[in-house]
Amino acid sequence: MKTLIQNAFVVSVDPAIGNIDGADILIEDGRIAAIRPGLANDVGVEHCECIDATGHIASPGFVDTHHHVWQSAVRGITADWSIRDYVSGIRLFVASCFRPEDMYAAQLGGMLQALRQGVTSTADYCHNLNSPDHVEESIRGLKDSGARVVWSYGFNRPPLPNPAFASLEDRLDYLRRTAGRHFASKEGLLTLAASPEESWFWPEVDYGARQFRLARELGARIFWHANSTRNFFDGQPRRDVGQLIEQGLLGPDLTLVHMNHSQADEWQAVADAGAHVSITPETELQMNMGWPVIEETRRHGVNVGLGIDILSNNSADLRFQLRLLLQAGRRMLAQTESGKLDKGVPISCAEALYWGTLGGARALGLDHLTGSLTPGKAADILLHDARGISLVGWPRSSPEAALLLHAGADTLSDVMVAGRFVKRNHRLAVDEANASALLSATHDHLLARFAQQGGLAAAMDKPIGRYAADGDSASGRVIRV
Repeated sequence: MKTLIQNAFVVSVDPAIGNIDGADILIEDGRIAAIRPGLANDVGVEHCECIDATGHIASPGFVDTHHHVWQSAVRGITADWSIRDYVSGIRLFVASCFRPEDMYAAQLGGMLQALRQGVTSTADYCHNLNSPDHVEESIRGLKDSGARVVWSYGFNRPPLPNPAFASLEDRLDYLRRTAGRHFASKEGLLTLAASPEESWFWPEVDYGARQFRLARELGARIFWHANSTRNFFDGQPRRDVGQLIEQGLLGPDLTLVHMNHSQADEWQAVADAGAHVSITPETELQMNMGWPVIEETRRHGVNVGLGIDILSNNSADLRFQLRLLLQAGRRMLAQTESGKLDKGVPISCAEALYWGTLGGARALGLDHLTGSLTPGKAADILLHDARGISLVGWPRSSPEAALLLHAGADTLSDVMVAGRFVKRNHRLAVDEANASALLSATHDHLLARFAQQGGLAAAMDKPIGRYAADGDSASGRVIRV
């Protein structure tokens, strides 16, 4: 069966197609077959499911390049935290309280929230895989959501009394098994990536390099927190990317997350390698990580995508991250301290929409498949109802501004992933009540676990240096960040 979206204002994010008023979009076998006005006359509507998109703006689904989806179960608890609070409270305490069934509920619920907001593709940096069952339930939750996800097998190790993965070799071995069991086929909505542990926690360089090497052996993309802060204890700059340079580990399959404290030679190496950067402006600004690095990426020609980062802090609406970086970037690049009133602004809304669509897809290695409305690509499509009070009078000459600055979940009527509606007429096409009940039960369980262990405040009072490496406790080694 074919689907024909009729008479939409198309914002394609494809320079060869541009923006077209009154266009039809033909979808066959989950992919875009054609985009142009008058397709209905040629195709024959009797052979199609027809969607009347009169008064709607059609655009590519948003692409989120950095999201710890498992934290959807602890919404908002980090809202007044710094990055140091986050490491103590989430990474060293909250993470250890998750059961496998909590991972399922959080992964499913988190991705449904993303779909509701129009995020059709997500890089899930899943760094709370405490056992094989946590791995399996994480993947199951994502599959049941219907979203397109690049899922990262995370190597981080919350402190656990009896860790199921007792050594790095155990974790490497289970990644091999996971790749064979769930990702043998390159088709489908779920693809494999890896997130090596931060260099803070490497006992020696080869410990981290082995994680990078296995990811590449398996053909998995790599997402990695890099240079996100200075050293917590002495305030000196870190050189995470510098370590990759020394080990020859940079590459175009790598997306570096945050990068707020990177040095000039590191930026040049990233650009030369064709690596990508994911910026998460809300958490970076709040948690004193530094100013978003849009100036540096533009100067060096590095591709940028944006990330939600954590629902423990903010919402699943990528539009807010795009607006925040757009306006902060305009201010950083304007350099108007003299008070002179310049004409125009240094970053356009069209560029910001690119970050959230095709730029993000490039960072995920999916730009051949998604990120723009282009014939041959997957039908990951948003329909924004522009007939209501929120969008009436929107500027036809700048539809990107309408999508970023005025549209929202209330105007987003339909969301399609691979040609299938996951949101239709403003409602998710799943049992939202069941997903909410699962997420609520997980939330209640976690609160009880926190209370049993003295609460979040007590956990955050403990020193960060308590992060001991699983399987290395016999040596007495404690890794300090």
